[in-house]
Amino acid sequence: MADRVRMARFCLFVSGVLKLATAGLFAFIFLSGSVLIGGGERAGLLGNVLLGGLGVMIAVVAATVGLIEFAAAVGVGRRSRWARVLGLVLGALLLPLFPVGTVLGLFTLTGLLGADARAWFSGEAGRF
Repeated sequence: MADRVRMARFCLFVSGVLKLATAGLFAFIFLSGSVLIGGGERAGLLGNVLLGGLGVMIAVVAATVGLIEFAAAVGVGRRSRWARVLGLVLGALLLPLFPVGTVLGLFTLTGLLGADARAWFSGEAGRF
């Protein structure tokens, strides 16, 4: 595997880890907040319900995207063409997430768009 393709795969993996960590943090914050609010007058407020639901929804979306990034990283290692396309889409979606996402997105895109990537996914490059 070429160094640039390996770097793109690593960036997809790191981005997936960061998304899963974000999902866990959001789930912890919003679920523990709903437990701490408990019963009483404050529990019936519409804002608490909306914020709790929104936090859980953000956590689920972040975890799902993180798992998709893991799948793309595994697919890149197995030379799957769908993984290259998925990696390019995910790399482009990372670009607006300044500063870490921008760096990861740039490395992902440059690794999956070069001649090394074309050779890797066409089967011309060596396996290791």
